Amino acid sequence: MKWKFAAAISIAVLAGFACAQLICQSIDVRDAFGHLCGRGHLVALAHGEGIYEIDVDRALAELRYQSGQEEADGKETSQSREFVLSQLTTNAAVARLATDEKIPTSEIERQLSLLQFQFRDRKTYLTALRVSNLSESMLRRTVSGNLRARQWISRRLSPQLHVTTDESMHFYQGHRQDYFQPVRLRVSHLFLAAPTETAPEIVDIKKAKIEALAKRISEGGDFAEIVAIESEDEATKGRGGDLGFFSAYRMPPDFFTAAERLRPGERSKPLRTALGFHIIQATDVKPARQMTFEGVSEDIGNSLEHEKRRMAMRGLEVDLNSKVRIIRSIF
Repeated sequence: MKWKFAAAISIAVLAGFACAQLICQSIDVRDAFGHLCGRGHLVALAHGEGIYEIDVDRALAELRYQSGQEEADGKETSQSREFVLSQLTTNAAVARLATDEKIPTSEIERQLSLLQFQFRDRKTYLTALRVSNLSESMLRRTVSGNLRARQWISRRLSPQLHVTTDESMHFYQGHRQDYFQPVRLRVSHLFLAAPTETAPEIVDIKKAKIEALAKRISEGGDFAEIVAIESEDEATKGRGGDLGFFSAYRMPPDFFTAAERLRPGERSKPLRTALGFHIIQATDVKPARQMTFEGVSEDIGNSLEHEKRRMAMRGLEVDLNSKVRIIRSIF
């Protein structure tokens, strides 16, 4: 008699499990549950994970916030809706596929600590969680899920990211013009601010002062000492006005042209640029040169790996979304 009772229990359990599976697979039931839970209609299924209308609305709100738009204006394009739905389905698919990834507890704790560290104290941290309708356990699950997804993506993409020396060399030979280093100058300057919008009477005062400082320097005054006291370039006055090495694209054209005329050791007369008045002292020059492959191979490798990662990620998104089932149009 006991075995009959046990068998009946087993059958009931199996029947209940089968019923639950059918319910989970039923689109109509999941759609109804979405309404009951306040998530709206079921929009899509991504590897068994449901995407609901509220998920799309939240993603669109975040997209608006990132673009500086505070409220919906009723003109959201189909492209933006397509974009957020693609992101949601990709994330849902990865979350489902990454469930078996193992993340050390220590790494989860480290990420949670980094999040909490952004707040003044624990009370402020807990308040922020409540405002976001999050508990610490919910945040832990979210962080754990994000780490698993990141690890799954990394393992999936890593075989496609290796860059060979031949690939780097081929790229270098086809883009040698991009690795030509122009002339670089190194100068120090004494600076008095007088941008173009400065009132004429102030410009006259600054002009008279720069000329007086130039006279002091020509009479033997120490350039670095005078710069430390009188220069209005706060970033460089503490190091004698040294601007380091720079090429033409890093400096205003009028300043670079004046500096380029000087040989190391020479000093300019007072000159005015769009920023103000300068006295320039040249200290060094590095001539233009073709950079060697050995000197740029690491940068090329990083650039090619970045491009491979971008393409591999795009391919992964296409693959994951090819298995998505769209239930309801949002366009």
